[in-house]
Amino acid sequence: MKLVADHSNADTPERSDYPMLTASATEGTINTDPAWYTPARLLTAFCVVSFLVFLDRGIIASNGVNGDTESKTGIQGEFQLSNFQDGVLPAAFMIGLLIASLVFSELCKHYNAFRLIGWGMAIFMVSSVGCGFANSFWTLLVCRIIMGAGEASIINLTGPFIDDVAPPSQKTLWFGILYLFPTVGIAVGYIFGGVIGASMGWRMPFLIQAAVCVPVVLWLFLVQPISLRTMHDDEEEAHTDLSAPLLGSEAAPPAAVVNSLWGDICILCRHPVFLYSSLGYCPVQGAFGVYSYFGPQAGHELFGVGRESIDLTFGGVTIVTAVVATLLGGWALDRVGSSIKNAMLLNGESMHGMPRLHDSWTALPVNVSKPGL
Repeated sequence: MKLVADHSNADTPERSDYPMLTASATEGTINTDPAWYTPARLLTAFCVVSFLVFLDRGIIASNGVNGDTESKTGIQGEFQLSNFQDGVLPAAFMIGLLIASLVFSELCKHYNAFRLIGWGMAIFMVSSVGCGFANSFWTLLVCRIIMGAGEASIINLTGPFIDDVAPPSQKTLWFGILYLFPTVGIAVGYIFGGVIGASMGWRMPFLIQAAVCVPVVLWLFLVQPISLRTMHDDEEEAHTDLSAPLLGSEAAPPAAVVNSLWGDICILCRHPVFLYSSLGYCPVQGAFGVYSYFGPQAGHELFGVGRESIDLTFGGVTIVTAVVATLLGGWALDRVGSSIKNAMLLNGESMHGMPRLHDSWTALPVNVSKPGL
């Protein structure tokens, strides 16, 4: 027996009325939901997880943690990094994230996806400790790569869970709430890193971040897991046996995993919507990465404002704009109809202000004293 969601029938009950699969489909049984589970609680838990992993991006970009070579503060000051080396740190993070994204996306076919989020969070936590104790640029670089790999499970797997359980009429709003917290995490990271890094040293924010992650990791491993139903609706066998508490299933042969991954990549490479969306998404994320990482440092250099004040300003402005824009976008898309075409049209309308922003930025009557910014 298995449940199949029929999106074409308007009378179909909301997905939150269905129990999540928590037992092996080969046994023909479907257990009731875990005692802790409701769709709203799951959304709340994933919002917390997303907030914590993106908090790190704001921390390392803050002036209190990143510092500079002239004042000999922060990461740049201690390791005497050039702007290029400093820029390699977020790039390395993304390399780990991109490679691990493919791995976790394939592993969720063979292991319990909820447990994989726990493993990703654990990897992230341990790497954060490594960043706090790094004694060289290369040690820090390796820790950043591994940290990106841990974050990959959260980025890849939380969204499909919300797609499973969100009410169809409010699905876009639920996604808006979920994806609001990464931006809020970055913004709070600016403030947290700027304040704690300036007063307690650049290492302490990473260690505090890891300490906060401990109860979240324990919860992800100890609670009864739910399963990602969309991975098993059309499969004869669902790998969700709870007898293996940390993974949730029997290991698949490595060759089978690699072959399946390669087959999926080939399918995606022949899919025009995926290819065009990716080509359009890459430059947007590239620009966002530059602004989010070098923004606080550039603000200090351009306007001569104190480092801590710049971190607080960037964090505050980002929080306000992220909350308004994300929730407004989700509400607007639900109103006009949740479809790829409507989403692209709304996104295109929102980009009309970018040329004006560029013109105002380049018209600033200031000189940049630091090469590379």
